[in-house]
Amino acid sequence: MKKSSLLSVGAQTEMKKVVGDNATLPCHFQFPSSNPLDIEWILLQKPNSKQRVIITFFGGQVYTNEATGSEASRLSFAGEYLAGDASLMISDLLLTDSGEYSCKVKSGGKYHWSQVNLIVLVKPSQPRCWMDGKLLEGSDVKLSCKSSDGSEPIGYKWERVLDKGKSLGKLPNLALIDLKNPEIVTLRNLTMDSTGVYRCTASNDVGEENCTIEVTMQREFSEGRGG
Repeated sequence: MKKSSLLSVGAQTEMKKVVGDNATLPCHFQFPSSNPLDIEWILLQKPNSKQRVIITFFGGQVYTNEATGSEASRLSFAGEYLAGDASLMISDLLLTDSGEYSCKVKSGGKYHWSQVNLIVLVKPSQPRCWMDGKLLEGSDVKLSCKSSDGSEPIGYKWERVLDKGKSLGKLPNLALIDLKNPEIVTLRNLTMDSTGVYRCTASNDVGEENCTIEVTMQREFSEGRGG
């Protein structure tokens, strides 16, 4: 859905955040300050779930009505809600905080309504790099990399570490990337030019982590060292 101005009635926006971070969900309005003010933040977590009023300002008091468990202690108004900023602060985000949040402001018979779709994600854990195959001239070696945790989709990219870690470069010409499983790359027909350090980066919408592995080649079998 196309994003609209947050000052418009029916405005919608999407926000992606990391577990453990804080999120400020925007809700701004313009009503005369002389009129009584009611504010409600409503949470819908799944299309079939019942809506919950999680925090309100009514009759001069703030209430965390239907907030559950530790939720109430993590909710607060982020700005000057009496002066046009009813933005919601959620601290120490959990995966279960994901959902559609609606801000409804009523004053003097007029309404302001805006929505924020909050998506809480886990950034990839540090991936593990490993190698399969014999490090012999002319042979093939498969490099693999995988994060054990993180919100999907997670993308993987292999690069070559150059200049003692100062820069990154392309893989050797004979390297074969598995398009269906980009976390796997095969170094074909090993030569001395294939030796060096390779880095795999795992990334999603909220972060990235990487690991490295060293490819060596000697006359006798030698294992690569992962890190």
